[in-house]
Amino acid sequence: MDGQLRVELADLRGWAGQVDRAGDDCAYLAAYLRTFVPDGDFGRILSLITSEYEQLVERAHTWLEESGRRLGTAGGALHLCAARYARTDGLVARDLGPAVSADDGRVSRRFRDTATATPVAPVCEGEVLPVVSLGWGFEQVCDFMAHWGGPDLRAELVDLVAGDVGKALGQASAWEHAGESLAAVRANLVVGSAAAARTWQGRAATSARDHVQEWVDQLGLKSDALDQVAQHLRDAVTQAVDVAQLVADVIQQLIAAVAAGYGFAAIPIFGQVQLVNKGKDLLRLVLDARKVILVFWTFLVALRDCFVLLADGFSAASLPDAAELPWGTR
Repeated sequence: MDGQLRVELADLRGWAGQVDRAGDDCAYLAAYLRTFVPDGDFGRILSLITSEYEQLVERAHTWLEESGRRLGTAGGALHLCAARYARTDGLVARDLGPAVSADDGRVSRRFRDTATATPVAPVCEGEVLPVVSLGWGFEQVCDFMAHWGGPDLRAELVDLVAGDVGKALGQASAWEHAGESLAAVRANLVVGSAAAARTWQGRAATSARDHVQEWVDQLGLKSDALDQVAQHLRDAVTQAVDVAQLVADVIQQLIAAVAAGYGFAAIPIFGQVQLVNKGKDLLRLVLDARKVILVFWTFLVALRDCFVLLADGFSAASLPDAAELPWGTR
């Protein structure tokens, strides 16, 4: 009935321990990400997202650390609640006789975690950017493009497609595993809360369940957010590899075309006309490559905005309030 208290102390202790472990799992995930996602330096090709990505990384670290602390506080409040009930039970037993007490100090084993919340090590997939060949022909290409008023290929193309995409993919794997683990923490709390509800009723129990439900909701949202970070990084790497391959192909075509053009140059009139036409064609090729890079930069700017939004979601305001010894423990 409303307002009445009913509690199985062994279950309450088991539930308190499970909430404690959820806090430990969040703290472990914070340390895991600090180890495998230390920074966002992926080289020049992804430098546009570095600042916003690193802010997101720090926000996620801090959110998980604070979650671990606050869930630990919630677990401690549940332990204190159980201790207070046990003390009351003991006082009743002392007044009415030992047979009245039903508490034997046990901790229920029904609150074991069913989902594994320990993340595995990230998988480094070994992806690398296509190599842009800079042999002897490249200097001829640069001189040829400069002669026709073209851009500095090294600054406009080659330098822009250098970076460590393997590192980015390794971090994407870490985010993905962390998201799976956070979903497991949530799943354990859902199962434990339902089990505790069967043997603990009253206003304190309702308050505790409401508080844990806030955590369940937030852990679900943040698990999805970690998965999104992983997918965004994978998308960035895919685009970066495609752009780098385009640049590598363009450089190879330029080298081959310039070599052929200089061969034609020795032929009077015809060769000179061919050389002029070849120079115009190559300039258009370079300009088209620059357009592709600009499209890639636009994609990175949009991705940067996504990271800003995700970072906002990991603010301290999104965390449930710390449990300051509620649920009848004061």
